Amino acid sequence: MKTNAKKMMMVIVAAAFTACTSTDMYDEALVENNQKESYAENFAKKYPNVDLNQNWDYSTKQSDFTLVSTANRARTRAGEGGFTSGSWYEVDNNTLSWMHDQLVEAVDNRAKGHPFYMTVPGNDFTIVPIYQGQAGAMWNLHVVVDGVDYLVWQKINNASLGGTEADPSNEPLTGTIQIKDLDNDEWHNLHGQWYDWGYGHWNSLYNTDGSDRWNPDWTAKNEVTAVRAIPYTFSGFPVGAEMYFYLDVTESGSGEWDGYYHIMNNVGAHESSLKGQMLALQDVPRPANISDDNEVMIIGCEDSDLRDNDWDMNDVVFLVYGKQVPKPIKIEEGDDIEEVKTVRYMIEDLGATDDFDFNDIVIDVSNIRTISPIYTNGVVTSWKDKGSRQEAIIRHLGGTRSFILSIGDTQLDEHAGVLGSDPNEVYTVSGWNINTHNISVQVEQQGGSTGVYNNVVFPKAGEAPMIIAVDPSQGWMSERQSVPESWFYIPDSE
Repeated sequence: MKTNAKKMMMVIVAAAFTACTSTDMYDEALVENNQKESYAENFAKKYPNVDLNQNWDYSTKQSDFTLVSTANRARTRAGEGGFTSGSWYEVDNNTLSWMHDQLVEAVDNRAKGHPFYMTVPGNDFTIVPIYQGQAGAMWNLHVVVDGVDYLVWQKINNASLGGTEADPSNEPLTGTIQIKDLDNDEWHNLHGQWYDWGYGHWNSLYNTDGSDRWNPDWTAKNEVTAVRAIPYTFSGFPVGAEMYFYLDVTESGSGEWDGYYHIMNNVGAHESSLKGQMLALQDVPRPANISDDNEVMIIGCEDSDLRDNDWDMNDVVFLVYGKQVPKPIKIEEGDDIEEVKTVRYMIEDLGATDDFDFNDIVIDVSNIRTISPIYTNGVVTSWKDKGSRQEAIIRHLGGTRSFILSIGDTQLDEHAGVLGSDPNEVYTVSGWNINTHNISVQVEQQGGSTGVYNNVVFPKAGEAPMIIAVDPSQGWMSERQSVPESWFYIPDSE
C-alpha cells in the first residue's frame, strides 16, 4: 500500500506541474520520452512481424531526368488530359521488317537519333507496342505530359491472367499483348518463362518470321505468324505542352547471351528520352491499317545505360500515330536538362501514439544537377555538369500540430498542421545528405505549453520509425489508415 500511495502522490504532483504555466515546472523530456515509448510499444503490437533491426530507408536513389521547366511539378498527381485503351491493333509485318532494318539487333543505333522531348499536338494521338528485342530488365512505360506522370503499360504476370508456373497455358485471353501460334492459329498472352510464349512476363514482342523464338532444347524455332497489342489514345492535353517517355525499371535482370554477361540497372532506374535512351524514327512507311491522313512515328528504347550496353535501341519499340504526332525536339549541345535524385520522407508527428499512417508530413528532398549533352560525330558521348542545388517540397500534411523542419543545415519556418492539405511548397535547402538522412522535425508537444516540441529524427536500426525514406512515387495513406506491413522489410520465415 505504501508503494501505491507513493505512486499516486507522484501522479498528483506531476499533474499539478502540468497545470502550471511555467515551463521550468514542466518536464518536457519526460513527456516526450513517454510518448516515444508508447509509440514504440504500439508499433510493435501493430507490426509484430517487422524486425526493428533494419534500415528504414526504402528509397532507390535512382536518377530521374526532367525538363527544367517541369522539374518541380507533383509527379504523382494527375492533371488535365488522359488516355483510353482501344481494341486490338495487329502489327503490320512490313512495319516490323522496316523497323528491323533500322534498329539492327546488337548494333549501336544511336546515330539514328538524339536525346529529345516532344510537344503535344492539337489532336488525339495513339501509341501501341510493336516489338521487343533482347531486353534484360523488366520495366513499365511512363509518359510525362506538362510535368504530370502517367503510367501507360504495366507488366502482367501469368498468375494475374489465370495461369500458373506449372501450367501457364491455363489462362483467359486477356492481357495487352499477344502473339499467334503458327501450329494452331491461337492467340497467346505474352508472359511466363522463355519456353512458354514470352520471356519476362508481358513485355516480350517478337518478329513474325520466327527468328526470335527458340524451343526449350534450343534446336529449333517456334514461328509466330502475327503480333497484336492494345493501343492507347491520348486526348485532352494542352496543345504545345512538353512531354517525354521513360522506362521505369521494376525488376533487375541479369543473364548470359551471345557470350556476354550483363548486370542490369537497379530497380527504380528511369531510362528516358531526355537522356538519349530512346530515339524517334519519323520516316516510317505507313502501315496498311493506318489511314493516309495520319502521321506515323516509331520510338525505339534502350532499357539500360551500362558500360557493355549494345545500344541497339530496340528493347521495346512502339508506334505513334495521329493526324499529327507529338513533335520530337532535339536536346542540343548547350541545352539543359536536370538529373534529379529524390527521397520522399513520410513522417509521424506523435500527435497520437497509435497512428501509423505516416502522412502527418510528407516531404520530397532532392539533389538536382543541371547537365547538357556533348555530341561527338552526332552521338552524345558525355554530359557537361553545369551546377547543382538542393530542393525540398512539402507534398502533404496529415497532422494538426505545428512543426519546424530541419533539412541538412537549413531550418524552415514553423508550419501549422493542416489536416489533409497538399501544399506543394518549394524551398531551397543545403547540406542535405541523401544517404545519412540528416533531416529532423520538431513537433509541438501534446499537453505541453506553447513553444515546447517533440524531436523526431530519422531512426537508427533497432528503433521504431517515426520517419521512413521511400521513393517519390510512393503515395500516402488516408488519414488514420495505417500503412501495410508490406511497406517494411519482413524477416524470412526460415
